[in-house]
Amino acid sequence: MSLKPIKMSSTLYTPRSSTIHRICYREDEALLEIEFRTGNVYHYYDIAPRMWKLFLLYIECEGSAGTFFNEYIRNRFTCEKVFPRSGEAR
Repeated sequence: MSLKPIKMSSTLYTPRSSTIHRICYREDEALLEIEFRTGNVYHYYDIAPRMWKLFLLYIECEGSAGTFFNEYIRNRFTCEKVFPRSGEAR
C-alpha cells in the first residue's frame, strides 16, 4: 500500500491589492480561495497547480492580484461564495 503525499495549502496576503485581501491554494483539492477586501470569500474550483504558480509569479513581478484575477480567473472557473452567507454579518 502506497500513501499519497499530502499537498499543503499555500496562503498569500496581498497588502498592495485594493480588491483582494488574501489568496489560498489547496493543491490536493485544486481549490483557490480568495478573500476580497469587502469580506466576501469565494472558492474557485479546478485550478491547476500551474495556474496557482502563474498567479504567484504575476503578483511577484507585477504586484496586481486583482488584474490577474480579472484576466485569468474571474468568469472562467466554477466558483461558490462561501462567506459571508447571504444575510450574515461579518
